[in-house]
Amino acid sequence: MSPQTILVALAVTLLVAVFALRELNEGWQQRRRLLASRSLIGDERRIDGLWGRLDTHIRRVELGRYVGRRLAAAGVRIPISVFLSLMAAGVVVTVVFIGSWIAPLFGIAAAAVVIALFFSYLSRQEERRKEEFIAQLPELARVLSNATNAGLVLRTAVEIAAGELADPAGAELQRTADALKLGQPVEEALRDLGERLPSRELAVLVSTLVVSARAGGSLVTALRTIADTLEDRKEVRREVKTIMGEAVVGNWAIGAMGLGSLVLVNLMQPGALRSMSESTIGQVLLGVAAVLFVSSILIIRRITRIDI
Repeated sequence: MSPQTILVALAVTLLVAVFALRELNEGWQQRRRLLASRSLIGDERRIDGLWGRLDTHIRRVELGRYVGRRLAAAGVRIPISVFLSLMAAGVVVTVVFIGSWIAPLFGIAAAAVVIALFFSYLSRQEERRKEEFIAQLPELARVLSNATNAGLVLRTAVEIAAGELADPAGAELQRTADALKLGQPVEEALRDLGERLPSRELAVLVSTLVVSARAGGSLVTALRTIADTLEDRKEVRREVKTIMGEAVVGNWAIGAMGLGSLVLVNLMQPGALRSMSESTIGQVLLGVAAVLFVSSILIIRRITRIDI
């Protein structure tokens, strides 16, 4: 059996082991939840296990708190320890496999790419969740308008909206409603909502609610106007996203072409990249090429990002 085959088998084994531990932990947690519900005690937060104990230790460091905030903002419901374990397994497998196949320098670079991909996944999930929330804002404004028109106070209107709207708006409004129940002022709770899901549309809605709660005014008319405006903005955002879709695909194609060219060079002339990475001139050329490719991706990404 060749070394490459052994490395591939090791990589698959590590990934399967991590996923198996995750599934085992979820089974334990489900069993504990059932037992807790039967005995009318316990709370999902009290359920501990292997990953739960690891999360407790990880949250004590800044990296753990940062990853926890990103996972919560992205709506990814996995423990921090599972996310970091998957990332660590991917890094180890990539370093060993790419380092032995091409060169150690490329193994280190590939490890950095793996870490970037994991956090890029979180960024995409955050953006996707924010877009879904923005799409629900017109409906949210209408629900709040109907509730306040019926004579309900803003706290009760938020609770009603949390119960009627689907996720992510329902989950975020439920957090706001829970904060209001615990005695947090309306202005602070609404500002926390705006900080969790920053967007211009939500900022306008939050500002309207804050001003109305502070100075009064025709909140029903303002919310109905905002609902119509948000509906128009949603259609504009959809059209812009469709128009810029080709440029976004081109951005990803440039990155794929860069990685594909390295693989083709190594396949056409085995050992060429290893020899290049061991010389000073080759390292400089590889560094310049990497900077150019990354710069092109970032420039195209910035051009295709339109704030409306």
